Amino acid sequence: MNSSVQQEAASELSEEERLQLLTRAGRRNRLFILALAGVLGSLMLLSLGFNVYGLLSAGDAPRIEALEQQVLKLQAQLNTQQQALQHQEELLASQQANQLTGLLQRVENPDSVAEVSLVLQAQEKDFQLVLQALKTGMADLANMLPGSRSWLNLYNEPLDRALLNSRARREAIQAWGEKAAQRQP
Repeated sequence: MNSSVQQEAASELSEEERLQLLTRAGRRNRLFILALAGVLGSLMLLSLGFNVYGLLSAGDAPRIEALEQQVLKLQAQLNTQQQALQHQEELLASQQANQLTGLLQRVENPDSVAEVSLVLQAQEKDFQLVLQALKTGMADLANMLPGSRSWLNLYNEPLDRALLNSRARREAIQAWGEKAAQRQP
């Protein structure tokens, strides 16, 4: 009966009255939704605040301790790696030293020593010829220019010493070559 009464009452309502009832219901629904959104937003902000506070306050000490332990482990690993590297460097140095001593052992082949001796003697002979030509050219130039005897004497002394040294080197090289040839079996 109740529903039939409401239907009769609703049918008796005019268009304007029904429109007003609908707008009132819409306002109530909007206010309800707005209040619900406000409560949910406040709860979300409160939860976010608690999470940030938890991250900033209590979480640092355990993380710092964990990081310190990691640093200690890494330092221990670094020390072992440095010791291993030092050991590897020592092994490499000893291997290189063994290889160098094997390469640097003096092996004189009398034939090659004799050949080198001949080449060096020829070079010293050519050097002496160049110095002799230089002295001759300087003497000729001094004869052409009047008053140039003083500088000729200055330059002749070093050239004479260079010639004497070259002759001594040539004799030493010749003796070295003959000594190597005598050792030949």
